[in-house]
Amino acid sequence: MANEQSEVSNASSSIPLNQENYSTLLQAFFKTHDEANRLPLANNRLKGLNNWLEKRVNSLEEELENVKTGFKHLNMIFQSSNFEAESSNQPSVKIVMCCKLR
Repeated sequence: MANEQSEVSNASSSIPLNQENYSTLLQAFFKTHDEANRLPLANNRLKGLNNWLEKRVNSLEEELENVKTGFKHLNMIFQSSNFEAESSNQPSVKIVMCCKLR
């Protein structure tokens, strides 16, 4: 293990660190550092958006279940009224319903 570290140390020390290399490394560091500082902000924004979307999906799923229940109830009433109309030999009346979607 110590032998590997000395090999790495020897390899890195054999490269001369001139001003041009240092400037390139420093620019790369600052660029990476700036990007690292921006990532938490973007992450927090996306977490907030994700939470909002999850709540919206839950709300829409609940609304869908309510509409399904209402539709089943209205469908049973409609079928019942058709059955009563057919059994009394009266002409049936078709009901057209319009729903406003949000």
